[in-house]
Amino acid sequence: MRRLPLAIIALALLAALGGYALQRHLQAAPAAAAASSGGGFTAGAPRPDPALRTLDGRTATLDAWRGRWLLVNFWAPWCPPCRKELPVLRAAQRRLGGHGLQVVGIAEDTPTHVRAFLARLPLDYPVLLPAADHPGAAFGNRAQLLPYSVLVAPDGRLLKRHYGAFTEATLNAWLPASLQ
Repeated sequence: MRRLPLAIIALALLAALGGYALQRHLQAAPAAAAASSGGGFTAGAPRPDPALRTLDGRTATLDAWRGRWLLVNFWAPWCPPCRKELPVLRAAQRRLGGHGLQVVGIAEDTPTHVRAFLARLPLDYPVLLPAADHPGAAFGNRAQLLPYSVLVAPDGRLLKRHYGAFTEATLNAWLPASLQ
């Protein structure tokens, strides 16, 4: 009789260790995929200027926010981690916009789908669309993983990138102290 509880405890420990190993593997996968695909991100390099458009089809550029800290976030309405992250980015824009941060979302979907999504979850920051191929590749996301974010300094230099959804804690740790 005494062996049954010990077996259950041993199985629980093995399951916990397996879950931990799987989590570590899944967290490392996006970075490894990006590294193996050539990345293309170089900290300190000038910000690319991809072809973008507004939801109503007008041409748009990121130059409109030159001189501000720019958090460029690539996402899609069909992406569950993206949907989970959007309220965190919206809160950051509200809290840090007065300190010089500008969040800009680049939605990887059709204008119709993006507009329908934004009708259900309005965002307090601009949302643009790619005017051509996947613009995230120009920012180092050659693996086209979503969500993907890049921090651009006020002088237009690329500083950091982040694969996966931000939580409030990870975003606060990722942003420069001067914005907090």
